[in-house]
Amino acid sequence: MKTVLLGVCLALFLLFFSSSSYAGTGASNQKITHVIIVWLKKPGDAVQRQRFVDASRKLNNLPGIINRHVGVIKPGHGHGQDTGFDVAVSVTLENQQALDTYMNSPVHQQIIKKQLAPLVRKMVTYNFSGE
Repeated sequence: MKTVLLGVCLALFLLFFSSSSYAGTGASNQKITHVIIVWLKKPGDAVQRQRFVDASRKLNNLPGIINRHVGVIKPGHGHGQDTGFDVAVSVTLENQQALDTYMNSPVHQQIIKKQLAPLVRKMVTYNFSGE
C-alpha cells in the first residue's frame, strides 16, 4: 500500500512539473518561489525557533515580494513528511530579477549575517518557477 501511495505521489509530482504550463528555465518573468528549510543549532528549542521567526519577519516588506511566510515545523504523521527540521520560510517573488534584488538587499544581508546565521546549523534552499 505504501509503495502504491508513493508511486501516485511521484506521478502527480512529475505530472505537475511536466505540464504544458511549465515554461522551463528561460522564463525570466515567471513568479519565483524561494523555500528555505532550517535546522537550528539547538534543535527543537522553542526560544531559538521564535528568535529565528521574529528576525526573519523583518524581511517581509522588501521590494518584489508577493507573499512571504515563516513558521515552525508542524509535527504530523503524513506520508513522507520530514519532521527533522525546525523552521521553514517560503517567499514568492515577482520574477528572477526580484529574487536577485531580494537576495542582494543590504537589509537581507544584514539580518541573515547578524541575526539568523548565528542560530543556524544547516540550511537547504529550493527555488522554483511557475504559476
